[in-house]
Amino acid sequence: MAKNADAIEARLRALKWIGAKESIVELAPAGEGNMNRTLRANLGSRSIVLKQSVPFVAKYPDIPAPLERASVEAAFYAAASTSDVVSRRMPQLLGYDDENRLLCFEDLGAAQDFTSLYAAIEADDIHADLISLIDWLGALHALDIDGAFANNAMRELNHQHIFVVPLLADNGVAIESELTPLYESFTHDEALGAHAQRLGAIYLGTASHDSRPVLLHGDFYPGSWLNHRTEGAMVIDPEFGFKGAPEFDVGVFTAHLTMCGYRQSAITTLLENYHAPDGFDSRLASGFAGMEVIRRIFGVAQLPLSADVETQAEWLNTARTSVVASGAYD
Repeated sequence: MAKNADAIEARLRALKWIGAKESIVELAPAGEGNMNRTLRANLGSRSIVLKQSVPFVAKYPDIPAPLERASVEAAFYAAASTSDVVSRRMPQLLGYDDENRLLCFEDLGAAQDFTSLYAAIEADDIHADLISLIDWLGALHALDIDGAFANNAMRELNHQHIFVVPLLADNGVAIESELTPLYESFTHDEALGAHAQRLGAIYLGTASHDSRPVLLHGDFYPGSWLNHRTEGAMVIDPEFGFKGAPEFDVGVFTAHLTMCGYRQSAITTLLENYHAPDGFDSRLASGFAGMEVIRRIFGVAQLPLSADVETQAEWLNTARTSVVASGAYD
């Protein structure tokens, strides 16, 4: 997009996202853009962020991805706007251009995401941010959402990379050599595979669960949180959002805290700030957490983990136990 500044400016003006007298001074990438192309448009007196979905994963161009994720994200922001608690921790959506699968957001500035947490051990200075994030998640899950909010294409994409690829033999993913024997044992573990399949079915909505279906963020991890200099933790990138089991979001959240070095006791204390929907099943959340740990080590979307292989092996063995004990296959 950056090479077409004149065309972009004309389109923004036609959409009335910028004024008749505003011009683009500079276009530059706005973050890494794992799923989408993102640009920051400097207009002189202000700036905006543009996000466009393309028919592949921006970080992994060989992986196809559904274009309609942009419309799902726009719908998510519309739903979020009905709650002050939810909307105040997200950037404001200024517009959506369905023809070009293009979203326009207020610019939160040079805020960094929270992926630096993977190099820290229970960083006390961000405890308040984590509380605000789990409080945000509870408020999101409390929203009254009409309709299915299915997002099936994105769920099918994510399903493969969470519940299938990490347990495939010779899946083509680069894995630490010291972890290879453990990986091979996982791929031959029939009980693990059966429970992973069942968890995947719950994720896809083809198997039942006892909890009340809620609107999920769908990718609630440190890469989707921004550390704003004045507002604290902000949440972005809900293109994986759908209506489903609340245990999935909570599981992903807890899995990443584990991989950031947080002890289970600290995670349990944090979760006391989460207001769970009716029927919430902590075993199911632990099962989803286990699959998230497995896929982040044995799957495609790996993380900048600082933990040594012995620690990662401990996480993986705990994850396997959690998946098998999830109750998903009872």
